[in-house]
Amino acid sequence: MKKLQLLPLLALMNLLLFGCKNENQDDNVISERYVHKYGYAVSKQDWVEKNYPGQVITSLTNGVTLTMTYENGVKHGPSTQTFPHSQTIEFYCLYNQGNCVKEIAYDPTGSPLREKVQLSPTRYSLTTWFAQGSPMAVEEFVGDELLEGQYYTTNNDLESRIEKGVGQAVRRDRNGLLLARELFEGGYALKRETFYSNGAPESIAYCYRNSLHGERRTFAQSGEPLAIEEWVNGELHGKSTYFKNGNRYVEVAYRYGQKYGIERHFIDSEIVSQEIMWENDLKHGPTVYYVDGKADYHWFYAGEAVSKRKFDEMTDTDMLISHVPYSEFETSSIR
Repeated sequence: MKKLQLLPLLALMNLLLFGCKNENQDDNVISERYVHKYGYAVSKQDWVEKNYPGQVITSLTNGVTLTMTYENGVKHGPSTQTFPHSQTIEFYCLYNQGNCVKEIAYDPTGSPLREKVQLSPTRYSLTTWFAQGSPMAVEEFVGDELLEGQYYTTNNDLESRIEKGVGQAVRRDRNGLLLARELFEGGYALKRETFYSNGAPESIAYCYRNSLHGERRTFAQSGEPLAIEEWVNGELHGKSTYFKNGNRYVEVAYRYGQKYGIERHFIDSEIVSQEIMWENDLKHGPTVYYVDGKADYHWFYAGEAVSKRKFDEMTDTDMLISHVPYSEFETSSIR
């Protein structure tokens, strides 16, 4: 299922810094220091046995330094991860009794990229910044539902907003370049338009609860069409048409994400050069090549090349099996 990617929500931060250690992390450790909250060093054994409050400072072979703060055996207080071979913090997380309540990601200059603040178990705010340091967007979510949002230009002018889940979100990169416009209703995007760096439309898509749902059109930077697709709940479903140099060159039928039906290839948008029958994402039936007004047939059964006779025999067998009552299968298996 294809989800609409709105903004990165610090998944990388959680994976690298605040998740569990992976099996190989110990192999990458150069040193590990245990510091009591009053500032004196303790041994690993004492740290574990006496459950001291304080910090564990880990240096890795890739030049990254991890600093974790603990109390009563759980993370409590600030935890950080530096950039490789640098003292500049890349990721910061503030823990409260094992729960991360604030996450911040920084760029190599130390300027904030984004901040996530957990307001309640299900509610959080997300703030992003332009490279120059002014806010790009301030949003508030409940789960994956966007309730409130304010979106700014590089001049710190408010250019769009979402109130009570309704409105428009303007997405820009850190330098202020327009990336997308999203129309929201009920806390979810209904329509999303993306743009090339020159401002030309890149795609127009409709969606439902953050999944592609409806028609999606994509364009070349010159404005020529690239694709017209039909989506249902994040899966291709219906006819998809693709273009080269503005000319239709292939149409494909999909059913819930799998090729199902006829795929046609075209010459100069109109002349059919090839037809392929699909079933459950496998070639099934005739594949026909049209050359000089003649049709050249090739047959497939469940993705395997077969003769026409073999295809008919296997299809007849399938039809017979499909009409046999289930009770007869049970009886024959007992015998």
